[in-house]
Amino acid sequence: MFLLVEMIREIRSAEEQAEEIKRSAHLEARRMVQEAELKAAEVYQQSAAAAEAEGRQVVAAGEQEGQGLVAPIQQRAAEEIEKIVAAARGKQEAAITMVMERIVKSYGHS
Repeated sequence: MFLLVEMIREIRSAEEQAEEIKRSAHLEARRMVQEAELKAAEVYQQSAAAAEAEGRQVVAAGEQEGQGLVAPIQQRAAEEIEKIVAAARGKQEAAITMVMERIVKSYGHS
Protein backbone atom coordinates (compact mmCIF):
# COMPACT_ATOMS: atom_id res chain seq x y z
CA MET A 1 0.00 0.00 0.00
CA PHE A 2 2.86 2.35 0.79
CA LEU A 3 4.17 1.80 -2.70
CA LEU A 4 0.80 2.68 -4.17
CA VAL A 5 0.59 5.93 -2.18
CA GLU A 6 4.11 6.82 -3.28
CA MET A 7 3.22 6.15 -6.92
CA ILE A 8 0.12 8.34 -6.62
CA ARG A 9 2.25 11.16 -5.16
CA GLU A 10 4.75 10.81 -7.99
CA ILE A 11 1.95 10.86 -10.54
CA ARG A 12 0.45 13.99 -8.95
CA SER A 13 3.86 15.61 -8.82
CA ALA A 14 4.44 14.75 -12.47
CA GLU A 15 1.01 16.13 -13.37
CA GLU A 16 1.75 19.35 -11.47
CA GLN A 17 5.08 19.65 -13.22
CA ALA A 18 3.38 19.04 -16.55
CA GLU A 19 0.81 21.77 -15.79
CA GLU A 20 3.59 24.16 -14.77
CA ILE A 21 5.50 23.37 -17.96
CA LYS A 22 2.30 23.87 -19.95
CA ARG A 23 1.63 27.26 -18.28
CA SER A 24 5.22 28.33 -18.84
CA ALA A 25 5.02 27.26 -22.46
CA HIS A 26 1.80 29.27 -22.96
CA LEU A 27 3.35 32.33 -21.33
CA GLU A 28 6.48 31.98 -23.44
CA ALA A 29 4.38 31.53 -26.58
CA ARG A 30 2.39 34.69 -25.77
CA ARG A 31 5.59 36.61 -25.14
CA MET A 32 7.04 35.40 -28.42
CA VAL A 33 3.87 36.36 -30.31
CA GLN A 34 3.86 39.83 -28.74
CA GLU A 35 7.53 40.25 -29.55
CA ALA A 36 6.91 39.16 -33.14
CA GLU A 37 3.97 41.56 -33.46
CA LEU A 38 6.08 44.44 -32.15
CA LYS A 39 8.89 43.54 -34.53
CA ALA A 40 6.45 43.30 -37.43
CA ALA A 41 5.01 46.73 -36.59
CA GLU A 42 8.52 48.16 -36.41
CA VAL A 43 9.47 46.65 -39.77
CA TYR A 44 6.23 47.96 -41.27
CA GLN A 45 6.93 51.48 -39.97
CA GLN A 46 10.46 51.37 -41.33
CA SER A 47 9.25 50.10 -44.70
CA ALA A 48 6.54 52.75 -44.88
CA ALA A 49 9.03 55.50 -43.98
CA ALA A 50 11.51 54.22 -46.56
CA ALA A 51 8.80 54.03 -49.23
CA GLU A 52 7.64 57.55 -48.40
CA ALA A 53 11.20 58.89 -48.60
CA GLU A 54 11.73 57.11 -51.91
CA GLY A 55 8.46 58.54 -53.20
CA ARG A 56 9.56 62.06 -52.25
CA GLN A 57 12.86 61.50 -54.05
CA VAL A 58 11.07 60.28 -57.17
CA VAL A 59 8.76 63.31 -57.12
CA ALA A 60 11.70 65.69 -56.60
CA ALA A 61 13.61 64.06 -59.45
CA GLY A 62 10.55 64.33 -61.68
CA GLU A 63 10.08 67.98 -60.80
CA GLN A 64 13.74 68.67 -61.48
CA GLU A 65 13.57 66.87 -64.81
CA GLY A 66 10.39 68.77 -65.66
CA GLN A 67 12.10 72.06 -64.86
CA GLY A 68 14.96 71.04 -67.11
CA LEU A 69 12.49 70.48 -69.94
CA VAL A 70 10.45 73.60 -69.25
CA ALA A 71 13.33 76.09 -68.85
CA PRO A 72 14.37 76.10 -72.54
CA ILE A 73 10.74 76.41 -73.62
CA GLN A 74 10.23 79.34 -71.25
CA GLN A 75 13.39 80.96 -72.59
CA ARG A 76 12.24 80.60 -76.19
CA ALA A 77 8.79 81.93 -75.28
CA ALA A 78 10.36 84.96 -73.55
CA GLU A 79 12.51 85.62 -76.64
CA GLU A 80 9.45 85.36 -78.90
CA ILE A 81 7.53 87.75 -76.66
CA GLU A 82 10.40 90.24 -76.84
CA LYS A 83 10.44 89.98 -80.63
CA ILE A 84 6.68 90.50 -80.85
CA VAL A 85 6.82 93.45 -78.43
CA ALA A 86 9.71 95.00 -80.37
CA ALA A 87 7.85 94.56 -83.66
CA ALA A 88 4.70 96.03 -82.13
CA ARG A 89 6.64 99.06 -80.87
CA GLY A 90 8.08 99.61 -84.31
CA LYS A 91 4.63 99.44 -85.87
CA GLN A 92 3.23 101.66 -83.12
CA GLU A 93 5.61 104.46 -84.07
CA ALA A 94 4.65 104.12 -87.72
CA ALA A 95 0.95 104.04 -86.83
CA ILE A 96 1.24 107.17 -84.67
CA THR A 97 3.07 108.97 -87.46
CA MET A 98 0.41 107.93 -89.99
CA VAL A 99 -2.45 109.01 -87.72
CA MET A 100 -0.78 112.34 -87.06
CA GLU A 101 -0.32 112.88 -90.80
CA ARG A 102 -3.99 112.11 -91.47
CA ILE A 103 -5.13 114.45 -88.71
CA VAL A 104 -2.94 117.23 -90.03
CA LYS A 105 -4.07 116.63 -93.64
CA SER A 106 -7.76 116.41 -92.71
CA TYR A 107 -7.65 119.81 -91.03
CA GLY A 108 -5.62 121.23 -93.87
CA HIS A 109 -2.55 122.08 -91.92
CA SER A 110 -0.05 120.52 -94.14
